[in-house]
Amino acid sequence: MSKNNRRQFFQKAVLATGASLFAPALTWAGDGEQKKTIKPKRLVAGDTIALMAPAGAVFNDEAIQKASQAIEAMGFRVKLGQTLYKKSGYFAGDDAFRAKELQDFLMDKNIAGIVAIRGGWGCARLLPHLDFTLFADTPKVLSGFSDITTLLLAFYKQMGYVTFHGPVGNSTWEGFTTQQFLSIARDAQTPTLKCPPDAPHTTITSGTAEGILLGGNLTVLCSLLGTPFSPDYAGAILFLEETEEEPYAIDRLLTQLELSGQLAHVRGIVFGKCTKCDPEEPEKSFSLAQVLEQKLKPVGVPVFTGAPFGHTKDKWTLPLGIQARIDATAGTITLLESAVL
Repeated sequence: MSKNNRRQFFQKAVLATGASLFAPALTWAGDGEQKKTIKPKRLVAGDTIALMAPAGAVFNDEAIQKASQAIEAMGFRVKLGQTLYKKSGYFAGDDAFRAKELQDFLMDKNIAGIVAIRGGWGCARLLPHLDFTLFADTPKVLSGFSDITTLLLAFYKQMGYVTFHGPVGNSTWEGFTTQQFLSIARDAQTPTLKCPPDAPHTTITSGTAEGILLGGNLTVLCSLLGTPFSPDYAGAILFLEETEEEPYAIDRLLTQLELSGQLAHVRGIVFGKCTKCDPEEPEKSFSLAQVLEQKLKPVGVPVFTGAPFGHTKDKWTLPLGIQARIDATAGTITLLESAVL
């Protein structure tokens, strides 16, 4: 089947399911293409950062105020999106509304960054509504985790954007998290990130490796496999995190990633601190540590677990799309290039 026929087939299939009844024609990068990496400009004091809700609704207005204050305390201006105040079931407005606000912010030259106030579920529903050609040349510092993984991976795949697996608006913006975010998104530093002494890492397979840093929430990442929005993980340093999933669910997700063929071609793996992932009935279950050993050790690349990113109070900011090195023995990730211009 030709590229054009494949694209037309997929567009018709999506429309047939009713996934994009009110969306413009789907527009994305060519089938199988990986775009050249594009870095956003670094944040500087006085820049405007848009705060919005691309997925779940905000049911506590105090969260909006706290997020705004945290961003302003870092020296930035805040533009509040209307999605922060919209509610449509568990979404912050309907899909078309959320997608339009995101697209408008991405096209706005006066906005330097976008921070999602929360995750939840819903970012994947935006993808058919986005015309990637309209903002392919206006990269922003886009930060978030959990369901925001969808946007981080899709933007990297479709446009080559460097994106940031980092805090959301309602994260705990205390010293560690803020320092990590600013050092990478504002100061263009290339730090070596090391697990803190009070939360040591666990080495599954020792060694070092270099590659493109890619990853995010395991559930969300797996949900994109087989779609035009999932990157090729060959040669990647893959980082994964999860929350509130029992070991059998982590096993199922890692097996899906394995069966997709993607896991076999990565150069290294970092699994983050998995919060609330203990089995309800330990006597009838493998432990999470056992599952990770079973699924990740056979890959035969350096692997360590316990890194602080994603669903944890103090978190690293990990830029997707840049060269990095891991040392699984030391439990470190070193950024080999700046993530911003």
